[in-house]
Amino acid sequence: MIARKSTLIISTRIIESILAYISLFFITRHMGPEAYGVIGFAMGFVGLFSFLGTLGFDSAHIKRVSEGKNLGSCIGTFLLTKIGLVSLMSVVTISAVFFWKIVMGRGFESSEHELAIFIILGYYILQNISTIFQSTFKAETKIAKDELSRFTGTFFRTVAIIFVALSGLGAIALALAYVFGHLFLFITSFLFFRGYPINKPTKDYFKDYASFAWPLVIMSAATLIMTNLDKVLIQLFWSDEHVGYYFASYRISSLIVLAGSSIGMILFPRISDFYSTRDMNSIKNMLKRSQRYISMFSFPIVMGLTVLAEPFIHILMSDAFYPAIPIFMILPFFAMLHALSIPYQSQFLGMDRPKIVRNIIVFMLVCNVILNIILIPEDIKIIGVKLFGLGATGAAIATVVSYFLGFILYKYASWKYIKVKRDFSMLLHLSAAVIMAFILFGINSIILIDRWYILVAAGLFGLCIYFAILYLFKEFTKDDFYFVLDTINVKKMIKYIKRELK
Repeated sequence: MIARKSTLIISTRIIESILAYISLFFITRHMGPEAYGVIGFAMGFVGLFSFLGTLGFDSAHIKRVSEGKNLGSCIGTFLLTKIGLVSLMSVVTISAVFFWKIVMGRGFESSEHELAIFIILGYYILQNISTIFQSTFKAETKIAKDELSRFTGTFFRTVAIIFVALSGLGAIALALAYVFGHLFLFITSFLFFRGYPINKPTKDYFKDYASFAWPLVIMSAATLIMTNLDKVLIQLFWSDEHVGYYFASYRISSLIVLAGSSIGMILFPRISDFYSTRDMNSIKNMLKRSQRYISMFSFPIVMGLTVLAEPFIHILMSDAFYPAIPIFMILPFFAMLHALSIPYQSQFLGMDRPKIVRNIIVFMLVCNVILNIILIPEDIKIIGVKLFGLGATGAAIATVVSYFLGFILYKYASWKYIKVKRDFSMLLHLSAAVIMAFILFGINSIILIDRWYILVAAGLFGLCIYFAILYLFKEFTKDDFYFVLDTINVKKMIKYIKRELK
């Protein structure tokens, strides 16, 4: 059932990613990097303060509900806390805008940038309120409810974006399209949530939540700052256009995180359950299995995107985004490292050791900020220091390096605490993916890949090479093949969805 739930998540996320790509296609073809850069900056600016809307309480809710605490009291306490946190996030974000304008006297590049910030704030407010319902679904591993809500929001956002792009409207209308999509996510998740008990919040439950959440506050803040600071710095030292290049590459690369995030959603409550009975062998087996499948399917995607970056942008985006090629070749590695780290995060959160995750993420943040400051600007005139001036490419390098260091620390910490045996399957996956990349590079040098069907054929050929190599080394077996076939069985998937929704 865990595999089927994971497959449902991956399937819906892939469909969502296809819809997100369709949105990006219309934006890149009809609006250009400048308009998308305004959205990227606004999301980055508000995203810097979005940790105030969570402060670790989302994870605390999943943790406590999965442990079997009274569901009504959990929901009531979480609901009241969440309303307070969303209010705090809104006040601080608005205050930051006025502080930047009035106290610092800096202002924004245009009035459009400022208005986009307030609209995207609405997007984050809806997102945080929706997590009241979605975190409850995740805690009970009601994956169908969570995923269908997300899909509904993505679908209506895509429709709105296509309308905005074809109508020739600007960045503000595009920002409103994002809010429109999240409004439908909120409505759908609320409808699925009907019937859940909501009891009076209690002081004891709040203290219980806070005891788990407080160590995660710094973790949440560090994660969101690291995710959003680069976009703000690119806007500050370069332009909308460069933010657009980076934001588009980031969105495409994030597809690779799907496998890790989907498995992580299942692992956290399951590991929490196993740890409550001290079933360490089950935790080890889940970690090993999840890591193996994440690396098996993420390595070929990363190498394929890296080698075929130029034809991918030409065919599936727009030639106006050609300056993003170096960024597009680097960022997929961040997504892969992020996906590989998620099972370890689930392990430590499920084992009541959030401080380990916090410490690693803070270390990653420090590295990320230092590298961004060194690599993005051409110089810092105030102190008269010349820097690398790599712009968005520098931000991509900083992101990959910080996530690589974090992955190494996660792996070491996991070995230290539960002594998971070393597994060399990841090296086999990497080796096979590198061979596949060299073959695709040769094909790209000989054949002009300028049509979508040639790109798809090249990608499928590369995957055949990759899995053939793994099969020869007995790393991809018949059991793996039949396991994948079973988990994607449509009839069984429909039965599971119907059963959960009933």
